[in-house]
Amino acid sequence: MSRVSRADAPGPADLMPADPVLASVVDNRLHAIAEQMADAMLRSCRSMVFQSRDFVTGVFTAAGDWVATKDFIPILAGSLPSAYAGIVDRFAGDVHPGDVFLLNDPYHGNNHPPDLTVMKPVFHQGTLRFWSVTKGHHADIGGSVPGYNPDAVDCWQDALRIPPVRLLREGVAQRDVWELILSNLRLRDVVEADLWCQIGATNVGERELVAMLDVFGVEPVLAAVDYQLEASRRHIRAEIGRIPDGVYRSVRHLDDGGTHHRAPIAVRLELIVRGEHAVLDFTGSDPQVLGYANSTYANTAAAALVALYAVTDPTQRRTSAALAAVEIRTRPGTIVHAVEPAATTLCTITTGEVIIETIWDAIGQADPARTNAGWCRSYGFAAMGVNERTGRPFGVAGALKGGSGATDGFDGWDVIGPPPAMGGGREIDVELHELAAPTTILSQEYETDSAGAGQWRGGLGGVSRWRMDQDDLAVLCVGSGTSAQTVPFGLAGGRPGPRNRSRVLHVDGRVSEPLPNSLFRLDRGDIVEIHTAGGAGHGDPRRRVAEAVAADVRDGLVSPAAAREVYGVAIDPSTGDVDRAATALLRADAGGGPGGPGGLGGPGGPTAPAAPDPAAPAGP
Repeated sequence: MSRVSRADAPGPADLMPADPVLASVVDNRLHAIAEQMADAMLRSCRSMVFQSRDFVTGVFTAAGDWVATKDFIPILAGSLPSAYAGIVDRFAGDVHPGDVFLLNDPYHGNNHPPDLTVMKPVFHQGTLRFWSVTKGHHADIGGSVPGYNPDAVDCWQDALRIPPVRLLREGVAQRDVWELILSNLRLRDVVEADLWCQIGATNVGERELVAMLDVFGVEPVLAAVDYQLEASRRHIRAEIGRIPDGVYRSVRHLDDGGTHHRAPIAVRLELIVRGEHAVLDFTGSDPQVLGYANSTYANTAAAALVALYAVTDPTQRRTSAALAAVEIRTRPGTIVHAVEPAATTLCTITTGEVIIETIWDAIGQADPARTNAGWCRSYGFAAMGVNERTGRPFGVAGALKGGSGATDGFDGWDVIGPPPAMGGGREIDVELHELAAPTTILSQEYETDSAGAGQWRGGLGGVSRWRMDQDDLAVLCVGSGTSAQTVPFGLAGGRPGPRNRSRVLHVDGRVSEPLPNSLFRLDRGDIVEIHTAGGAGHGDPRRRVAEAVAADVRDGLVSPAAAREVYGVAIDPSTGDVDRAATALLRADAGGGPGGPGGLGGPGGPTAPAAPDPAAPAGP
């Protein structure tokens, strides 16, 4: 039986010269395999969380290089290298064909506890060559409450901790390990089904990787992998080199850390760019808190990769080569580098968002045309309990996503979700939501004037309303972006987005506004109303093409009042078209001529910019 550690795997010096054509073929095949794995998970998953695509798949070499991924949720993908190291270091020299390993502990390389990493070694002719990897957010991972627990004060109240363990030994399920895990979960059937879903996807990866090695041969494939990794290193360095040299500082805040820390928490970044190298220095960030918002180092590194990939060439492959041009500095014991026993469940959303924001804000100081205005932050409600109608336990989330920030030349995307997902998640099917949980979705829709104004406006936020159909339901309000300090930030004169907010219309006539990151109970007939923020704007709103403003008014996205007061565009109420004379006066009064900052900025103006393409992506 072959037993291979990372140290035994061949390195670049041992490989034959790469064929550039084969390197491209192998690279595309590896990413196609990761996509096949993801498709298998979508077809076989059980929970609504997996159905919303809250998972990723990946491929690693035996030498430890991350070479392919399907990153529906990028922040999960960015933490794969740390999870990989945690598992491989624990079982070095004791890995066999048919083994499957599991990890969720944030202090053994994982990001946060609900994301379970499953890895399978891929042997070819008796030698370990690759690893097939999946990571997914599970509906329940123990702790005081399913999912997110804002009352948690430490990692033991946060969730069940699973250090690197072996789920299958040479193809045989280790039932003692399975029972130890599942016996500590409320939704054991759902979690067990999703774990087998992940294992099935790693089997798909194993099958396809072996087939690729059979076709092309081991040495040509490994040489091709090394060739592509070096190309990726050069690519990311060149992208960093496009940012002007300098030192740029940013401070962004979390609303709070949960029940036990009701105060803003600062993430502080010093971005140092020198040539093709960047330092992301977070050492000045606030100390870790008594609460569940603390970020592991793995999560902070993952968030940094999300931020960089979002503002550089989108054709870049997400691989371990991305780390070549970036140095991440943190200080243990801070909100961005928590140490045991800090609780960490919230870190992939709220803290990850703030880390991403600081990087985008800092790059915006260097070159506003290269980065995003602020996106919405995660915000929503989750209900949990036992459905009286079915007798089954459930856990579901309810909220419409918010909008993305604008970029130079492009409006943001409407209701796309927060930056850790970068649009990869999808809304939970309404009918499935109502089948599983005693709730009814009353409406989900865009919200007028919810986007930050700008020459390029942010994407719209939404409003979602859902009704409780059972008494005494446990409900969680989770997220951030609810204060003036934490709304999406504008760039180059663009306006910020609004804040997230919600209210409960109680059946007895009362109206309440839940605190973010709090647990409470609702009864039959109570209605939750959730307003998610739109993204922020980029550029002076009075430079926006007047006809684009009029089109937004006709579509109900911008109100006539906001068109007039914010954009300086008067709309003829009888036709819905631009009142060009009134608009020229409004924009002249704002301090510019027809083509200047306060000018008409529309068709007929001497320096009118091109109208935005509604089908264009929000990225650069």
